[in-house]
Amino acid sequence: MTNEEFAAKLKAFALMLKYGHDLFQAATFRDTATLVVNNSRTLLHFRTATLLERSGGKASVIAQYGQPEVNEHSRLAVLQAEFAATLQLGSEPLILSAADGLPAELAVSDAVYCCLQLQPPANLKAADPTFLWLLEYEKSVPSYVPTTFKLLATSAAEALYYQRYCKRQIWRVNRQVRKWWFWGIVLFLLIAAMFLRVPESATAEFTLKAPEITSAYAWFDGPIASCLRQDGERVKQGEPIAEYDTEQLHYRLAGARNALREIEAELALEQQNAFSEEERLGKVKLLEARRETMAVAVKEAQWYLDHARITAPADGILALSAGRAELLAGKVVRTGDKLFEIYGGPGMVAEIPVNERDASILRSVFKATLFLHTAPEHAIPVDIQEVSRYPELTEQQTYCYKVRVRLPSGEAGLRYGMRGIARLSGGEVFLGYRLFKSVVLSFRGM
Repeated sequence: MTNEEFAAKLKAFALMLKYGHDLFQAATFRDTATLVVNNSRTLLHFRTATLLERSGGKASVIAQYGQPEVNEHSRLAVLQAEFAATLQLGSEPLILSAADGLPAELAVSDAVYCCLQLQPPANLKAADPTFLWLLEYEKSVPSYVPTTFKLLATSAAEALYYQRYCKRQIWRVNRQVRKWWFWGIVLFLLIAAMFLRVPESATAEFTLKAPEITSAYAWFDGPIASCLRQDGERVKQGEPIAEYDTEQLHYRLAGARNALREIEAELALEQQNAFSEEERLGKVKLLEARRETMAVAVKEAQWYLDHARITAPADGILALSAGRAELLAGKVVRTGDKLFEIYGGPGMVAEIPVNERDASILRSVFKATLFLHTAPEHAIPVDIQEVSRYPELTEQQTYCYKVRVRLPSGEAGLRYGMRGIARLSGGEVFLGYRLFKSVVLSFRGM
């Protein structure tokens, strides 16, 4: 053996050692498969090489020489996958040409294939999937290729199966342990958070109202002739606000008075005749009864006239139910219809409906803060005046306790009817109680 031959073999041996070392240093299975086909060309001198994975009677390309990304749907990849799925290989390389059964689509340009199935390590008896390595040469396969191919395939098989099974299992175990630790810590933190004490609070909508609201209702059925004051005006007690149409009432009073005078005249005549004719005494008594009845009718007609003018029951701001004076004028009302309200009293109050589900905050000392929709950035502290003893059914068909509060007298820019959100803050409770109170109530109701 000459020195040149010895140096060449030594160089080839060094390349084989480096080849196996690089395969085991690859980070992922895909990187290992890419190195198998690309780093072996210096030793095997093939035209192209492909590494395939076969499982369940089907094969797929996982690495191609000179291709950083594998296109499994290319024509060459599809042909090689169909060809590899039907190959029957042993532990020795199989050389195939067009004459030996290589498909014509793969045998173009005098291509010859050298095929080898990578044998799994000894401690991995049954391996699924298996790996096939195809080398393509032009016209013929060099004589040294089968031996070198087997040596390189041993290193490639160990590296591929290590990446696919051993390394993945270690990573899976570590990931599973980390996963259990992570969720264990999360569960512990969640349980611990349930015992944190936080302020109990509740929110509800409110409407600003006058401290004293006096309502005025229709005395009797009839048309309203005129409304003398406009909505929103300040009025004094006893000041006329609206008037009934009294024309028909005057007719009724005049008719009742005329009828009463006729009865009185007839009664006087009968009383004079009763002195001489005793049988007229019965008629006198009948006329006296009719006089009393008609006197009541006169008083009734006079009462209607006396109440035809509706006055303000208190000092304050007028709030017409119709909204505008011209809408109330000419309107026919029925007895008991609300005509207007008088908003009076110093300052301003609000009624906060607290839902029954949040009413636990009312058991202890609590405070309230108002935030108007028109100025949500401004908090208005209030004084709590009264809390209802029992819940009331609201327009939203929910039972709520009414909390009445008074606003500070120095607050400017407030108007009756303004709405907003009230925040009630009470004592401290466990976070778990606050979050799952509704769930416990639902469970108790089952």
